[in-house]
Amino acid sequence: MGVLYSYGVLLKPKVTLALLALYVTSYITSSLFFGGGPFEARWFLIGFTAVAFAVTGSNGLNCYIDRDIDAGMARTSGRPLVLGSIPPRSALTFSLAMMAAASVIALWLGTTPVLILVVGAGSYLLLYSMFLKRRSMWNVFANAPSVAAPAWFGWLMGGAPLFPLGLLLGGLVAVWSLLHLWSLAYAFRKDYLRVGVPMLSTVLPDDRAIKSINAALALTVASSYLLTPWTRSFTYLVGVTALNVSLILISRGLSGNNPRRAAWRLFKLSAPYIVLLFLAFMVSQVF
Repeated sequence: MGVLYSYGVLLKPKVTLALLALYVTSYITSSLFFGGGPFEARWFLIGFTAVAFAVTGSNGLNCYIDRDIDAGMARTSGRPLVLGSIPPRSALTFSLAMMAAASVIALWLGTTPVLILVVGAGSYLLLYSMFLKRRSMWNVFANAPSVAAPAWFGWLMGGAPLFPLGLLLGGLVAVWSLLHLWSLAYAFRKDYLRVGVPMLSTVLPDDRAIKSINAALALTVASSYLLTPWTRSFTYLVGVTALNVSLILISRGLSGNNPRRAAWRLFKLSAPYIVLLFLAFMVSQVF
């Protein structure tokens, strides 16, 4: 049971569930409201399996690549590769097997699914984890396509064309990721600096770091309204505004006495924000 638990932690279950939720809501919205066809459980499950394999495999490989960094950070020091509950070679083999399974499914589905897989996994593992994460304060931009990929995949599998709405949905996730990751990095600024990861919100002075987070927040809020022309009721407008007001209220704490705590709260709220935004868009097609 301990080994199974360790492998579950290796695959970052919270991240995996969030990205799978983006796939699910994108697929349902695409299939039922923009694809012109009924919900196809078979295609839904095939796509869901591919995304699950790709996300868990990528997460495991990221833990393998970053195991030295994880050992030096309080937030990640309890991960299996740091504690030694999973040997690095076993984690690598398991994660590569997950990626291989995702690749086989994508190849069977066609060219576009393969391209989405390559863009998603390649940006996360190669551009971000292996190349830019330890070298550039602009590193999170390389990670952005990876979080957008499940939304693109779900929209494509649902049967609607990617352009323009499918691409836009993924773009909103990419924009959101800047706020999400810069808030996290600022909350754990000392950890990131200690292990040599130059996130934008950690290397800039406090005032400029906070401005960068607020800029990402403003971009996230503004871009969320781009979906409005494709809604069929005021449900989305009301729902997304409530979400945005919540983020803005929490962000006010960045200018207070404990900006690190405010950044952590902003990070925690921004995690479900993007899933709830997708859900609100889906519901707005009915109510």
